[in-house]
This record gives sequence, structure tokens and C-alpha cells, in this order.
Amino acid sequence: MKNTFKMMMLLLLTLFLVLPTIVSAEEDARQKEVGEKEIHKMEEVVVTATHEMRMIDMPASVSVITAKDLEEMGAKNIAEALRKVPGVIDKGAARDKLDIRGTQIGMSGGPVILIDGVPQKIGASRYDYFNFIPVSQVGRIEVLRSAGIAYGPGSARGVINIITKKGGTQKPVGFNVSGSYGSWDTLDTDVSLYGGVNQWDYFLNATHFTTNGYEEEEEDRSSGLLKFGYNLSDHARIGIRGNFITNEVENAYGLKKEKWHLKNYREKIHFPKSETDPTLYWHNEREEDVSTIGVDFFQKGERLFWKSDASWTSLDEEYRSMWQKLTKSKNVYFDDRDQDTYTLTLSGGYNIDLGQLAYTPSFGINIEDIDFSQRRFYPNFSTKNTNKYDLDVKERQYGFFWDNDLLFGDRWGLKIGGRVDKVDVEFTNKEPARVDHDKTLYGWSLSPSYHFSGRGNIFASASRAFWFPTPQYYAWAAERGGDENRPEDLEPEESITYELGYRHLVHKAVNISLTGFFMKYKDKFLGYYDTEGDWKGYKNIGETEHKGIELEADGRILDWLGYRLSGTYMEAEWTEGEMKVKDHPSNKNVMKDLKGYDIYGIPNYAYVIGLDFYPAEGLKCSIDMNGTGPYYVDALNRIEYDAKTTVDANISYKVKGWKFWLLGKNLFDKEIERVFNSTGKLTEANGEYDNSYYVLDGRYIEAGVSYQF
Repeated sequence: MKNTFKMMMLLLLTLFLVLPTIVSAEEDARQKEVGEKEIHKMEEVVVTATHEMRMIDMPASVSVITAKDLEEMGAKNIAEALRKVPGVIDKGAARDKLDIRGTQIGMSGGPVILIDGVPQKIGASRYDYFNFIPVSQVGRIEVLRSAGIAYGPGSARGVINIITKKGGTQKPVGFNVSGSYGSWDTLDTDVSLYGGVNQWDYFLNATHFTTNGYEEEEEDRSSGLLKFGYNLSDHARIGIRGNFITNEVENAYGLKKEKWHLKNYREKIHFPKSETDPTLYWHNEREEDVSTIGVDFFQKGERLFWKSDASWTSLDEEYRSMWQKLTKSKNVYFDDRDQDTYTLTLSGGYNIDLGQLAYTPSFGINIEDIDFSQRRFYPNFSTKNTNKYDLDVKERQYGFFWDNDLLFGDRWGLKIGGRVDKVDVEFTNKEPARVDHDKTLYGWSLSPSYHFSGRGNIFASASRAFWFPTPQYYAWAAERGGDENRPEDLEPEESITYELGYRHLVHKAVNISLTGFFMKYKDKFLGYYDTEGDWKGYKNIGETEHKGIELEADGRILDWLGYRLSGTYMEAEWTEGEMKVKDHPSNKNVMKDLKGYDIYGIPNYAYVIGLDFYPAEGLKCSIDMNGTGPYYVDALNRIEYDAKTTVDANISYKVKGWKFWLLGKNLFDKEIERVFNSTGKLTEANGEYDNSYYVLDGRYIEAGVSYQF
């Protein structure tokens, strides 16, 4: 594998050096041939970081999913769309959990999730509170695999910025209604009203989604989004938004006997149980209400630009752990969780033209104030002591960044900046246990670039970023850690990332983005077990390295044929660290050095190959082949899960404001599950692997219709 990676990096470097020379001589002719109607989204979509710029000019690895992309792929949720982005891995079981470049390990938060630029640091784990946003409300999604300095603690694991739609001023009233019905009694309805009057614009959206088992859960979700804006001029707008979502989810997962659950899970919708072995029943429930109110403002002048946002987000959640209902009913518990989050961001800059040098300094501040509380009770064991589970977390984060964007002539560019964050976390429970962490973190980024044409860019980048432990890490350490994993000893992860990238709109038939990366992580977290095999929560274990190549390409070869390619080859391994695992065949706990082992749960490769056919006006047919390589289930790489390939297809027809579609996902009903057994535990000495299996997507067929005027 390592020799393969070196060969691929050599090929990548050769492409970086040779391709621009070959294509730049014919660039003017190709630009004329492309034409205004064929401009690719790399040219049109701007990416919101410290300030707006064309995607093609970004000196960092970034992917964009537009509202049109979401509609055409028939995505039922955001995670489903993000799986098609290079470097993004869905490692979810009970809920979707996204990993970028193998940086997320175990039950922990992943990338920073932002909605309209506001961090969604919601809940104790902070990895599953984004997928309840209906795709119909999404204007575009920006995926930054190596975030710059604008996003603060957490960006070491990447950034996903979800930008919701807003009304326009082109017409007073626009209307869209859609409905679809699919497998597992999945019903999805949506209605939107939008437009603009004089200087006002508005967007109203209401949705309802219900399913008895699409993917791995029963779900009933309703939401409403309201956005108003007042355009002071063509370059200045003040807006207000409100969003409310109520979501009820039931999960069945963690089944121990692979053959039984693969056969019965899809036959007995949705929570299977065995008449002979009740331990196969695993059932949890979650009810959550999330409300957000925000105010934003931006002004973009010829020289001066700035924007600001203030928001309040409220979470009210009840989580019911029911999986031992049939075996140990006293262990059934309910968690009541509440959170209030206040955020304020302000950034701006100034464009300075010095002839052959264009210089844009920009500055920004952000403030986050989070109060989270959890209270537990046992309905069948009222005298149970809950002191270590009843907890409060207060988190305050203050950040300041300074970014400098320089352009030398028409070709050379340089972005350089720094960031400082002060993070204060107060954790308390009723035992009492108390932790007060006060950290100051210093990040930086450096990105030179060369624009060999108006539609092509080569860049290199280096950056330092952090990932701060979630409240759940402190809670687990306080509940279980003892002297081996004290909450006050938890440290933030630190990453150093290097990238080399090539992005080029060559022709309407060839649009390509290619990135090579190398990342080093310090103080990496992993689940920790003591000599008795008891889990002690997540602990800073050691250091890791991540390296790989990411490719995106698409184009319209003929009037009736287009293609899409997305692929990642990646190696992620430990360079330092120890973990208690199960020895084979004795099944006893032993301490093992992790150096040189692949990080479990991360495939070496993933790809999407898609073809789009346009046989007649308004008619489109698409087919996608989605492939994921094998991955190791345990830390010592003894258990391997096989590679999987699934096929999706979609056909749609548009006529006079109407759209009709029929789509299928995992058409051949490939049996897919997430498998967990990090220690390599056996059922007994010389026994079989004691794995847990979490069933994922089965075959899904859907028909839908929408109308727009």
C-alpha cells in the first residue's frame, strides 16, 4: 500500500507540473468554446470563508453541493449527499456520523457543522445534529476538508457549511410543492413560498418526513423555516431567520448474530427480536426539538466589505435507552437534555490596489456561549443513584483571526493568516466532580497559489488546527475513567496539514479537481479499556498520520451524455500510542503498541462513478456506482470487513413547471452494515469474534412529483 501511495503521489506531482503547461496555450480558444451557458459551478459558486471568492480560486481543498445537485441525486438527507464527496466517510450506526480523511475515531464528534455560518455545537456528542435539516431548505453545502483559520476549534476534523435558501427579488411570488413516497413507508412532503417585493425578499418552507425504516431508523420529522431580508442596496442586506424542527427517532441496532439479523432485519420492519434469544432486541428512542433565531448583515463595497451574524439555538431532547427492556428492565433509563447556544460573528476587510500587488487584509471575531445540562432517571429503578449522570457543561469560546490575501500580478497568490482562541469549559456532575479547562490555542495557515489561467489554479497549503473534546468525553471520563482517565487530563487534538492541489475548468467536457494531502495528529483520542476489560471512556492515546489523494471530475461530453467522478485513496495509521486489546486466542486483556497499524473503521479507497443521459428535452436519466474499500474492524487489524459496491439510478422528467421522478438506491439490495469490535474481543477463549453489527441501507425505491411556478 505504501509503495502504491508513493507512485500515486509521483504521478500527481507530474500532473501538477505538466498539465498547466499543456492546456494554458489553448486556454483562450477553450474559454470561447465553453460559452456563457456552459459555465461550470467551479466558476460561479463563491465560497464563504473570511470573504467570498470563486471556488476555482480557493487555495484549499473544497467541494460544493448545490441545491440542483441535491434535487437531481434524490438525496433524502444531507449525509446521503455528502457520502459522494471525496474524503468524506459516513461511519454512522444509530445516527449518521461523518468522518473527513479518517480523522474521527469511535463515538466522537467529527467536522465542524455550520448552518448559515453558525456552528452547530449541539448535544453531548456533537456529531448527529445536522441531518434533520431537510434537503429542500438547502441552497448549497460547502465541504472544506482542510479548513482555514476562519472556523476555530474543531476545524482540525474539517468543516461542513450548510447554507439555506433565501428568497429573491426577481418576482413577487414563487411557489413550489413536492411529495414522494418510497420503500419502508417513506413519505416526504415539502412546500415553499418565496419571492421579493421592492427591497424585501422572503423564503418560507415547511416539510414533513416520515419513514418506518429507511436506512436504519424509524423517523417522524416536521420543520419550518422562515427568512426575511431587506436589501439596503445591491450590495448590502440585513436578514432575519427562524427555524424550528421537531424530530422523533427510534433506532434498532447493535445485533450480535450476523446471519440472523441480516435475514430478519429487512423482513420484519423495523425492530426485530428473536423469540428464542431476547438479547437480540436493541431499541432506543429520541425526541428532540431544535429552534434557531438569527440576524445577519452583510455589505460588499468596491473596497470595504464586512458581515455579521448573531444567533440563539435551543435544544430540548429526551433520549430513552430501551435496549435492555426485555432482559434487564432496571437498566432502562431516560436522559432529559437541554442546551442554549448564543453565537456572535463579525468579519470584514478592505481591498487595496497597489498596481501589480492587490492586497486584501481581513479580520474576524467570533464568540460562542453554550450551556448544556443532562438529567437522568430510571423508570423501573427509582432509587438508582444518578449523581454521576446528572451533569452541567458551560463552554465559552472567544476567537480572533487575521487573514491576508495577496495577488502578485495576474498569476501568483498568497494567503497567510493566524488565529487565537480562548476556550473555557466547566464540567460538573452531582457526585460532585468538577473540571475547569482553560486553554489558549494558536492556529495558522499558509497557502501560495499559481493561476496559470483564468480558469485554472495550482496551490499548496500548510495549516495548524485543533479539535476540542466534546462534553460527552468529559462525562464518560467522570463516570468511568477513574485514575486511568481523569476528565481534567483531556487535551485538545492538534493537527498539521499539508496539501498540494490542482483545480481546472478545462472545457465543458473536462472539469477537474485533484488534491494530495498529508496530515499529522497529536494527542489523538481512542476508547480506553482497563486490565479487567472495562471501558474507561475516551483518552488521548497517541499520534497518527493521514495521507491520500482526492479526485473530482465532471463534464458534458455530448449533448446527451455527461459524467461524474469522485474518488479517494487514503492511508491512516498510528505512529505512536498504546491500547488495551484482547489477545488471541486467550481472549485476555493485553497492552499493545499501535505503531504502524491502520486506524480501524477507515477504508483505503472510496469512489463514485456516475453517468447522466439526456435522451429528450426535459428528460434525464442517471446511474451511479458507489464503491467502498475494505476496512479493519479492530485496532490490531485482525478483523477485516469486505469492500462493497452499490448501484443507484434516477429518472426524471420536467415539463411546464412539473417534475416527475422515479429513483432507486442500492438497487441490488447489497447487505451493508457497520461492524464494531475495536479490541478484537472473542466470545470466549478460542471463540468467534464478538462483533456488533449495525444494519445500513437496504434497497429503496421512490416515486415523486413536484410543481413550481
